[in-house]
Amino acid sequence: MLTAEQISKLRASQSPIAIAVQRCPTWSSLEPLVFKRYWDNESNGVLLNTGQTAYFTLDSPSRPRISGGPLIGEYIFEQMHFHWSVDDFTGCEHVLDGHGYAAECHLVHYNSKYESLEAAVAHADGLAVVGYLLEAVDAPNPSFDMFVEGLEQIKKPEHSVVLSAESLAWMNREDVTSGSYVTYKGSLTTPPYTECVTWIIYEKPVQIGTEQEDAQIIYQNVLNYI
Repeated sequence: MLTAEQISKLRASQSPIAIAVQRCPTWSSLEPLVFKRYWDNESNGVLLNTGQTAYFTLDSPSRPRISGGPLIGEYIFEQMHFHWSVDDFTGCEHVLDGHGYAAECHLVHYNSKYESLEAAVAHADGLAVVGYLLEAVDAPNPSFDMFVEGLEQIKKPEHSVVLSAESLAWMNREDVTSGSYVTYKGSLTTPPYTECVTWIIYEKPVQIGTEQEDAQIIYQNVLNYI
């Protein structure tokens, strides 16, 4: 079986990548992303410990959508998950200007012109993943409190908790939803590494308190696969 490194050498557009922001071309024609029905959605969601990550879905007849920026048409929200590590610098998948962060949050969407995420994966324009880099700082971020409380209730694999869409309130800030971003065509970062993803990575990290991001909670209790 080929490793991820071997696959990346065989394919042209594999993710994740190290991004040199200063070397990226600037496209003034790209508008900010438009977020619809995320934190202002009246539906509840489910936060699940999969044994590999904390996985959040919103079960709603009118799921959140994004549009704008480099995207053509609307993309439907499928799920949100996180990548963490045991320190404050190696938890992210993408690296910006050589700088690593404590964690990376991915909002996974599929193109609304396809019936499902499974169908969309077969197409180059199938998925859009919005990535936020999480920076560990001393002071806690109050807008993350509700989500962290949810994490503390799913310390064992397959445990889940119901959270309201309000738990996404940390996104409801201009610097989070409307800041500068880097975008490129890439792939899934897990098998089968299909090159079907438009990646959108926000440059400015989202700050989260070290106590909120505490590796003891995240890794020893929530993510027991390590």
